[in-house]
Amino acid sequence: MWDTQKADLRKQMRGLLKAVSAEEKTAWDREVCRRVLSRPEISGADRILGYMALSWETGTRKLLEKLLREGKRVALPRVVMDGKNSQEKGPWMVFFEIRSMDDLEEGAFHILEPGGYCPKADWRTAPVLVPGMAFTPDGRRLGKGGGYYDCFLEREPDHETLALAYGFQMVETLPGEEHDRPVDMVITPEQIFFSGRHRGK
Repeated sequence: MWDTQKADLRKQMRGLLKAVSAEEKTAWDREVCRRVLSRPEISGADRILGYMALSWETGTRKLLEKLLREGKRVALPRVVMDGKNSQEKGPWMVFFEIRSMDDLEEGAFHILEPGGYCPKADWRTAPVLVPGMAFTPDGRRLGKGGGYYDCFLEREPDHETLALAYGFQMVETLPGEEHDRPVDMVITPEQIFFSGRHRGK
């Protein structure tokens, strides 16, 4: 039953996200970027784990560019498909450092990823920017279904997690499972929602 509910909600949210006008998207992305950059978890960090959003997701390109211009060290995930990881069977997610946006190339699922020459970023306490399809005010997250972030954060639980979303992606409840890991905060254009995990930095 939960799988069906999750699939239905993902489909609904994907439709809403793709219906956002270019003007709204530009304005909302700018405000999310401003809020992220103002957070002490980000302004006080020298290393940040980010991601390159798909065209219909809350935008991250401008944010990543600004972080790099500020001299932050930035790493993005690459999905590794050969199944040799000792802790995971099948594909898993590993972060690699980029020096500029020119280091990105199309990878798994048509998502821009760090090129093969980028060095691995083993940054166990760096803040992580997290995508998602829907969130609750207390930090529960509905991803795209691959479980990559849940697995990564289970292996490395000491990261502060900042999720990026538009206001309509906030919902009252989400079907959950035992392995699901709440994010520390959800940043929308209108406000920031802090979960019980937030450490109050």
